[in-house]
Amino acid sequence: MQDLKQAIADNLKALNEATELREEEKEENRVTVETAKEGKAAVELALGILKDFYGKAFIQTGYVPPNSDREGLTVADRAPEAFSGTYHGNQDASKGIIGLLDVILSDFERTIATTDEEEKTAQGAFDVFEKDTKDDNAKKEKIIKKKQGQIAQAKDDLIDRGEDKADAQTSLGDSKAELKKLKPMCVEGEETYAQRVAKREKEIAALKEAMTILDEWQK
Repeated sequence: MQDLKQAIADNLKALNEATELREEEKEENRVTVETAKEGKAAVELALGILKDFYGKAFIQTGYVPPNSDREGLTVADRAPEAFSGTYHGNQDASKGIIGLLDVILSDFERTIATTDEEEKTAQGAFDVFEKDTKDDNAKKEKIIKKKQGQIAQAKDDLIDRGEDKADAQTSLGDSKAELKKLKPMCVEGEETYAQRVAKREKEIAALKEAMTILDEWQK
């Protein structure tokens, strides 16, 4: 029973340690996913802005920025005279930036998917370990309860046998006392053959003496 109780205690200790580690890992995965989702959202926002900027044309003709440089000239003033029409930005540069952001976006998405899968696997393994540990402890506790019942029954049996022994000892004492009373009459009171012969001879001698006295009295 002591070994079973120690095994249960060891199981509970291992389960508590595993639970603490699982909670820490779960929190780390939560933070990782949350951070990745925030980064994904930021990249998606940046991609949306860039694609909108490079995908739409805006007219530069007649556009005068509100600020000018030290010489009092604006961007429009310094633009070549032949420049006019729709401006689409630096398309070559946009491809590189958007491509880089797409890679970063994929990394965030992969991080989220991988972390979610790892969390699912880790939680599944923990659930199995927790169930196995609790089932094992339940079996051990059942065995302990059974053994406790056997011990209680054994104690009851010992008490009953102790009482039987006490009763037997009392009966034995009474029997010895009764035997002691009967012994003088049944054993010590018996005469031997020689004693009986001597007794009869003595009785015969007494009768002869009595007859002699009687005969002399009659004369």
